[in-house]
Amino acid sequence: MIAEINKQLEKHNNVLLYNEDLHKYYKKRDNNITTIYISTPKKGKTAFESMLKKLDHEATVKGKTISKLIEEIQEKTADNELRIYVDSFEQLGKRELPYYKELEEDGNIHLVANICEDKEFIDGEFLKKFVILNEEYYNNRSQSINVTYPLLLVLSLLVFFLFLRLQLSITNYLVNTLWFTLLMYRTIYYITR
Repeated sequence: MIAEINKQLEKHNNVLLYNEDLHKYYKKRDNNITTIYISTPKKGKTAFESMLKKLDHEATVKGKTISKLIEEIQEKTADNELRIYVDSFEQLGKRELPYYKELEEDGNIHLVANICEDKEFIDGEFLKKFVILNEEYYNNRSQSINVTYPLLLVLSLLVFFLFLRLQLSITNYLVNTLWFTLLMYRTIYYITR
């Protein structure tokens, strides 16, 4: 797999892996090229500070915005290549996404990302810019079935019939039963979010 990753990086492609041990591949990287490992994209500003420090050990990072850090990273990579290994890439949120998109657009910065969980990715268009190496596993992940809503429906029906059985003697309570069921559904849905 490391040979495939390096082959794609030499072609200046970004690489996407699914459920792999990315840190293991990071350890086997080409040491001639500046490389950094980020355990999660949720690190935010700290991750970008680490990137800048990796490129320039004497760079000052205090008091700088993420945009300024990215600007300096792009200046430092004008004639150097930077490879960023990002684990748990599915955790990339709306807040961090524009920054990673900006890094990806730089010709000398390449991403090797690993998706660890079957979670809907925030921006499918961004993923199209990656070469997926273990595509059979990545495609199979979408075949899993989300049982959250059917389970909530069954629980709500169970509560409905239980409450209806208790209150069946008075038809006026049918409306109350429906109302209670909707409240229970909403509560269970809120808890599972």
